Amino acid sequence: MPRANLAFEHWEREQAGEPEKILINMYGEVDRSNPKRDKRLVTTPGTMDADTGNVVQGNIRALAQADAFADGKLLILDGTTLRTRTAGGTWGTITGTVSGTDRADTAISETELGILSGGDIYVSDGSTIAAVTDPDFPSTITSLAVMSQRLLFSSSDGQFWFSSVLDFDDITGLNFYTAEGAPDGLIAVRVWAELALMFGTRTLEMWYSEPSNANDPFSRASSVVPVGCKARDTIAICSKGPVWVDPEDNVVALAGADAPTVSPPWVSRLIAAEDADDLIASTYKAEGQEFYVLNGANFCAVMNLNDGAWHKRKTNGSDTWAWVRILTAGSKHYVSKRTGSAFMELSREYPTDEQAAAETMGTDIIREWTAHIPHEGGRPSLGTVLLESTKGVARAAGDGSAPVCQMRISTDNGNAWTSYRDRATGATGVYDQRTVWHRCGRGKRPQSIFQFKHSEPVKMAVTGVIWGETT
Repeated sequence: MPRANLAFEHWEREQAGEPEKILINMYGEVDRSNPKRDKRLVTTPGTMDADTGNVVQGNIRALAQADAFADGKLLILDGTTLRTRTAGGTWGTITGTVSGTDRADTAISETELGILSGGDIYVSDGSTIAAVTDPDFPSTITSLAVMSQRLLFSSSDGQFWFSSVLDFDDITGLNFYTAEGAPDGLIAVRVWAELALMFGTRTLEMWYSEPSNANDPFSRASSVVPVGCKARDTIAICSKGPVWVDPEDNVVALAGADAPTVSPPWVSRLIAAEDADDLIASTYKAEGQEFYVLNGANFCAVMNLNDGAWHKRKTNGSDTWAWVRILTAGSKHYVSKRTGSAFMELSREYPTDEQAAAETMGTDIIREWTAHIPHEGGRPSLGTVLLESTKGVARAAGDGSAPVCQMRISTDNGNAWTSYRDRATGATGVYDQRTVWHRCGRGKRPQSIFQFKHSEPVKMAVTGVIWGETT
């Protein structure tokens, strides 16, 4: 029987009457188990509480971790308090306070942590934290990074500064360089592959370290990338290089001396509608996939760096995904809410959000995707529609013990829809469950669209949609 085309990427239309594809809280991954269908849709991760004792009391402003610093503990800036958490869940507090209420920036060396908060730099040795005291620090600092065990920090006047080796609170009035590619202010400094990347409003400059020269320890590489940066927190350092948002609202990725656009137009339109300060980017790897996650106040768009396909993520009842500041420590990923004190572990093993424990379900995650049938003309019978997906996986009792999937149909390019109809995907062990919708009407040009919705607390994968069956 003929197969509909699964939407392996989200594509949002600009106005009514145009086609679109839906892929929300699902993404595509390679599937080598089926020789006829080499790709499938899988569920995005849920979250489980990583602060069961409610230690965090304020608004989480930053997350950081480095194996060589503070015995590898997680570092959580909770309002003005810097907390630590071991991998086993033991909490502690670093003596001192970090003033400010803004989203902080962090950088870590082998022996020190730097935090930029409220325009001031704070330094910790792992036991105490305090504001820097050296009077030579400038007053226009925009970001922090570490390279060659020196603290680097950018300033809005186009300069970047550096500290002494292994002493973040030691600079001189001459410990700076001026980014010279264009007369633009510096948005941020970030480090990737032994390069210090100076993101300006119009250009990106790359600098490298010369540790043997204590008085002149950095030099600019010859290339200047003629692409600027919209906002500091849109930058994510991925395994193949940095990805960020340019001033024209496009997501771009560094490629040699260029930074080509990697986002589709619908993502640019969403970015343009946001305040730049509301954009927060993260990156993480899981199960062989790597993601760039761009979170705004009113949307969350995610690029799978393996294939360049984009999908959306949403928290139930919201237009955006609640989770930001993805921090990878060992094999685990941690997140915090954009605002608030929730601190969670992120994993596809958790099928719902804000679970109290691994087997205690939380808020449902609504997952949506479409399948498409192009029509050249006529009114072909859609007949019976069959969903090929995970079957016979359910919870023992309660919510999710009799899981269902919903489906609705549009035959006018996604402008008018039928009502959703529920069909079972199989109780535990019912692996031969047929998830079918009969009497689906007739299609017409340019396409028929099946939209599916799944909100059960169980993991699932979708491998195909068959249409036209008569039984």
